[in-house]
Amino acid sequence: MAKPKCVITAEVVEPYLSQIKELCDVTVCGWASKKRLMPEEELIGHLKGAEVFIVEFEQVTRRVIGSCPDLKLVMCVRGNPVNVDAAACTARGIPLLFAPGRNANSVAEYIVGAMISLVRSIARSYHEIRNGRFLGEPKEDIYDVKYRDDMVWSMNTPGANPYLEFKGFEVYGKTFGMVGYGAVGRKLSGILLAMGMRVMAFDPYVPPEELAADGIEPASMEDVFSRSDFVSIQCKVTEETKGMIGPREFSLMKPTAIFINTARAVIVDQKALMDALTEKRIAGAVLDVFWEEPLPSNHPLLGMDNVLITPHIAGASRDVPVQHSLMVVDEVSRYVKGESPKRLFNRDVMRNIE
Repeated sequence: MAKPKCVITAEVVEPYLSQIKELCDVTVCGWASKKRLMPEEELIGHLKGAEVFIVEFEQVTRRVIGSCPDLKLVMCVRGNPVNVDAAACTARGIPLLFAPGRNANSVAEYIVGAMISLVRSIARSYHEIRNGRFLGEPKEDIYDVKYRDDMVWSMNTPGANPYLEFKGFEVYGKTFGMVGYGAVGRKLSGILLAMGMRVMAFDPYVPPEELAADGIEPASMEDVFSRSDFVSIQCKVTEETKGMIGPREFSLMKPTAIFINTARAVIVDQKALMDALTEKRIAGAVLDVFWEEPLPSNHPLLGMDNVLITPHIAGASRDVPVQHSLMVVDEVSRYVKGESPKRLFNRDVMRNIE
């Protein structure tokens, strides 16, 4: 019997790609092969005759779904398949699969690293040194040094004392509050608790006893914002969460607290956050996601010393493709064997199939 045709535009690593090739007639293209996204017409051309489509970043529109009558399974290797028209898949009876938790470790570790980097001025002090601050005069022989027991960078130069300028605080014993307790929250909480932090979380979809079993204090949104030293947004974008964090929430935060967002910027009212930062009503922010990406070159965030910004890289570790490749192999194998999928996003599709 002929193998089903499978088109892959997601990064699937070895040995998992070879395992899929044993099960399917595989075409690797688009982002997976050229690190560029295919336009709609080109994508439709590649999908002619394909039963299985494994995608990461290409836009899978209603027209794409409607133009590919042989499609029987679409898997988007992201924690939320926002680039795939889920309604179109459901209408056609096509199971849409996703990869929940594929980058949970990556995002959790990023949050810890960025949090410490901000409060201890690691990134900022590095930037200042690279730009010439706090440096001594050039030396002909950098290896010609005199040993001293008490070696300090600079204590007497006016306006150039990094020991005073970059004196931050320890995270040990501080309270970390989460808005959303999903895959990232579960990974992150274990790290934070091991670091000696207190952790609280607001998530109306997670039973309080489940949070308590993980060592997390169940809390209201108000408690998270008013009692935490760090507030981290870790929920998905829904109609309910768009603009959920606004002036009221920022008004509840301590003036010493740090705001962290690695989820999506649309969850946060941009002006409310900018006002809180500009007026120093909160101590600072770690932001990996923005209301427009790339960030406009004249955005006020770029001139703020109390903000650590990164270009949407929290989930960009080399290990993430390994995690979702394992899930892809499992789901493709299930499809070939005629078994039900495990990671079904559009659960209503089963009623259409039946």
